[in-house]
Formats: sequence, C-alpha cells, structure tokens
Amino acid sequence: MPDPTLVTRLSPDDVAEVRALVDAVEVEDGVPPLSEHVLLHLPHGGDADVRHLLVRSSDQAGGRLVGYAHLDVTDPVAGASGELAVLPEARGHGVGRALATALLDVAPGGQLRLWAHGEHPAAARLAAQAGLSRSRVLWQMRRALQGDAQPLPEVVVPEGVRLRTFEVGRDEDAWTALNARAFADHPDQGSWSGEEVRLREAEPWFDAAGFFLAERDGALVGFHWTKVHGGRESAGHHHDPVGEVYVVGVDPSEQGRGLGPALTLVGLRHLQERGLPEVMLYVDEDNTNAARVYARLGFVRSATDVCFSR
Repeated sequence: MPDPTLVTRLSPDDVAEVRALVDAVEVEDGVPPLSEHVLLHLPHGGDADVRHLLVRSSDQAGGRLVGYAHLDVTDPVAGASGELAVLPEARGHGVGRALATALLDVAPGGQLRLWAHGEHPAAARLAAQAGLSRSRVLWQMRRALQGDAQPLPEVVVPEGVRLRTFEVGRDEDAWTALNARAFADHPDQGSWSGEEVRLREAEPWFDAAGFFLAERDGALVGFHWTKVHGGRESAGHHHDPVGEVYVVGVDPSEQGRGLGPALTLVGLRHLQERGLPEVMLYVDEDNTNAARVYARLGFVRSATDVCFSR
C-alpha cells in the first residue's frame, strides 16, 4: 500500500499539482473532490491548522502526484474534517485506502469526518473499510432558468425592508455579524470571519451586483449571496456556467415574515436576467422544510455529498 507523505504547508509546486489532480478528478467524476473552502485556501499553502497528505507514483523521477488528502483539525468537538482525491488512472491500487488510513492516524483521537462529494460508490466502500459510517448528507438541487422552465413567483418584500447590493469595503463586518446570528446553530457557516469574505472577494466569480442585502431601519437583517461558476476550460473540457444560491440568511428577529423567500427570489431573478441556463443550491437532507420550499420553486435533487464519520 502506498505511503502518504505528511506536510503542514504546501509549496507552490505542490499547489499546482493538487489543482491539476482536482481538475482531472472533476472531469472524470463530474464533481470537484474538494470543497470550496479547501480550494480557496490552497493558493496560500493551506491554513495553519491543516495537514496535507501526498501520495506520489514511483514510476517517474520525483513522482507524479496521484493522491491528495486534506485534514482540518480546528474543530475539537465534532472532530477533524477530511477530504481526499485520487487521480482516475491511479485508482484501484490502494491509494485511497492509504490516504483514509493516514487521515485516521493523523486526526486527533482518531475522530474523523470524511466528506465524499458526489456519492461515488467507491467512496462508500472506502469509508466502510475504514470503519466510518454515514453521519450527514447534503443534497444538491437544481432547476432550469430559461426556456420552458417553471416561472418564478413575484417578489414580495416585507413592509419596512429595503433591498440593496453589497458594497466592498463597507459591508464586510456587518455582514459577518449577521451571518453569525443567522447561522448560530450551524457553525460551518456561522463561524465565517471577515477574512473568509475577503478571500471570496478576490475570486474571479465574486460579483457584488449579485450579493443582495436587506435592511430594516438601517440595520442588516437578511441577505442572498449568489454565485456563478463554470463557463471555463478545465483539462480541455468546457464547463457551462451555472448560477448558485450560495448563501441565504435572515436575522432571527425577521424569521417568519417572508424575507427569506423574497431574498431567494431576488437572487434567482438576477441569475435568470444574466441569461444563466440553470441554478443550483445545497441543502441538508434532514432539512425537509427547506427542501420542500425549494421543490415548490422547481428545484429537483441532482447530486449528493455524504459525510462519513467515526
């Protein structure tokens, strides 16, 4: 079985190799093997509280990168969070199992949450071999925006609420505070710092014109941050652009007044007016209320991300 190399920071050459591996896996599987958060932090060599595991082939000078795993050890309660990717032509040779075993060895207390994007059957087999069981499921849902797509309802904004778009350099701190209130029970989202916002502002996809804020009496009470990804070349393949309901959040004081649905529709109409053919979003499988709301808006389940844990 291959022996992964553990590093605490990636070199620029390592980063380039990991990105090439990720592109190759995305082309093969139709979904990126690493989460957005991981990909955003890769160019900087990774966060301080992260471990990287690298597997290289032995048939080339220096060794080609054939496997990569990322381990975030910042959550001592829920446990370390890991993701891994194996080059398609290197699969079936123990690379994935070696990475999963190494993740368990490195994770504090052997407590690990391993995410598999796209619910690939091989991921379930690998998790079972490592003694991990399904603990969380995220659905990806999609709907068409053009042609004979189901018409979008009219936007009804609650009385006393004003909508505007995000202003870079002005709204980061207020938005971060609102996001923390809106997602107090979901630390993966609610713990974002201003630095997380600024990292995304530097991304090519960031567009303040698609980042909608709701104010009541001058204070932020809700938002819908949209995203457009795709429309690029990757490993010789063209990816058509797809809109995303990136994050929708509402202050607890505004819950039940219809602000969330209004903001959702504002973002969907914006993406539609940009001419995007399709829009996607993520929702927890057990969040049945939200899934029903999105289903009524024409969204259908299209893919699944699974967290396996021990």
